[in-house]
Amino acid sequence: MTSTGASSSSATCTCGRCFEGWLSPRMRERLEYSAALRYGLARALLDTQDGVPAEITRTVPVDYARIDVAFYYLPPALRAKIAARDGGDALYRGYIAVLAAVKDLASSESESEAEAGEEDVDAAPPRGFPSVAEVTARLSELRSGDAADHTGPPPLEEGGARAHLGAYLDGGGSAEYALDCVVERAREELSPLGRLYDAEKEYIDAVLDGAGTRAACANDLEFGLVRRMLGLAAETRGGEGPLDEGWDPVSDEE
Repeated sequence: MTSTGASSSSATCTCGRCFEGWLSPRMRERLEYSAALRYGLARALLDTQDGVPAEITRTVPVDYARIDVAFYYLPPALRAKIAARDGGDALYRGYIAVLAAVKDLASSESESEAEAGEEDVDAAPPRGFPSVAEVTARLSELRSGDAADHTGPPPLEEGGARAHLGAYLDGGGSAEYALDCVVERAREELSPLGRLYDAEKEYIDAVLDGAGTRAACANDLEFGLVRRMLGLAAETRGGEGPLDEGWDPVSDEE
């Protein structure tokens, strides 16, 4: 992965292992894990939804989208379209396809890293994280069917993924919303800076500490720098929804 072209500097790097001097290995671990969590939850919700007989309710897609934290990183106009009975399900599935693209791009290993193995991660060159521009380019490939180098399962079920992605993009969606969600949830859930980070979630730091060669760095919690280098706005677009731990999606409507 490459940066957005914004000016980068190694002035803040203290570990000597930051990608282009700004993305530390620990920060990248948080972002990659966040991408996997966001897609995994959304995919699980869809799998549950698809297992419910259609005759039970026609509004299940809306309810399941509202449970997904990622839904609240979309602008209000797009959320309203997803909440509509006509076409909303396709838009939401297209959004999940974008989260899948972020996850796939983030988790792709370079040949040198794969050869180095888990015991010698520093033998591989530092890795970046997909920017807004890179994810946008990937979505264009997926939509046109030109993503011949894509590995792993398709973002959504065969035959529908391209149409869903098209519905999302044509409906006003973009790569920025999904990437904003991934970065901000990494900060909120997987770093000591977050409101939702507590003793139960400190396992991510235990994993990073146990990595051995991944030394701590001044860039480990520089989320503002990450946002700028990935092409995101300085402030998140999300956070308007029920993001607190105590939110009950069932009683929210009562």
